[in-house]
Amino acid sequence: MMEAFKNEIVEAEKGRTDLLKWKLILVAALGAIGLGISNPSSTSKPMLSLHLALCLIPLVCVYVDLLCKHLQMRILVISEFFQYSEYKNNTDEYSCLYLYERFCEQVRSVFNLEDWAQQWSTQFLSVLVIVAALILKLQKTDLFVLVFSGICGIIFTLIIDKAYENKRKNLKKEAIKLKPHEAV
Repeated sequence: MMEAFKNEIVEAEKGRTDLLKWKLILVAALGAIGLGISNPSSTSKPMLSLHLALCLIPLVCVYVDLLCKHLQMRILVISEFFQYSEYKNNTDEYSCLYLYERFCEQVRSVFNLEDWAQQWSTQFLSVLVIVAALILKLQKTDLFVLVFSGICGIIFTLIIDKAYENKRKNLKKEAIKLKPHEAV
């Protein structure tokens, strides 16, 4: 059991390191695009102003930061669990796992950062696509495609989130039926 917790911490740290590497790569790529760093022999005119890519840098940074915070929270939950008094008196692996899961259930809301980052970054990007389409004064076809894409992003994100919440609630109901009744 202890090995599983150690592995969880190590994997979370690896994930954070990978995210930070990707943050640097994404910011560098967006910066290069936004500043027009490209093949100097290229004579083709870009379809839209590439400096708008610079506007994505803060969003990418915030998104990666939220994901890193979520991974850090996983580590903190394990740490808090090991300080939890009931765990200290239990040596049975199954009891330990049961106590850990019960503890996680009580503090589950600390894991919401990743979900929040996922859903709201998609909503924000979808709105940004619509706004960009309206600002750029594109041809009707291009305008329609970009606005439609943005609206689909908003609608599908809401549908997926609602379906997820329903499934989560159903899972909770079924799990409660399977739990042994505890003495109060």
